[in-house]
Amino acid sequence: MLLGHLNHSNGALPAIIETALNYLRHTDFSTMAAGRYPLDGERMIAIVQTPMTQPWETGMPEFHQRYIDIQYLVAGEEVIGYLPPNPALSLSVDQLAERDIAFVPPQDNESRLVLSAGMYAIFFPGELHKPCRALNTPVSIKKVVIKIDINCLN
Repeated sequence: MLLGHLNHSNGALPAIIETALNYLRHTDFSTMAAGRYPLDGERMIAIVQTPMTQPWETGMPEFHQRYIDIQYLVAGEEVIGYLPPNPALSLSVDQLAERDIAFVPPQDNESRLVLSAGMYAIFFPGELHKPCRALNTPVSIKKVVIKIDINCLN
């Protein structure tokens, strides 16, 4: 997991992740409608979302096998739960084959990542994350999730 802000360059990230971050830096999302935008076929996809954040106690941590997630907050404030991979956890919902997503039961020891506009969190396959949680009270946010096929790192 990596946490950062688009205004700060890391310089040590894989080229495909830098490509995705540059897309986020140079795209005006203010008028872009919610939806799915292929950037490189199924290898890299941008998903624009406008959800309401939910109370921390709701929802279940999720993870992916095929895709890296870059969760970028365009507007609002969001808390994302995080835990490192744990293959011993039982799955509550397994849609890995169909949608590359699985959910595990709520976990007591999640770290809380607080994001404000301009920040991003990168989750690699297997890493548990619980996005769209409210910092205080639920608010409407705008975010972009870039999905990068893990094979693009090779």
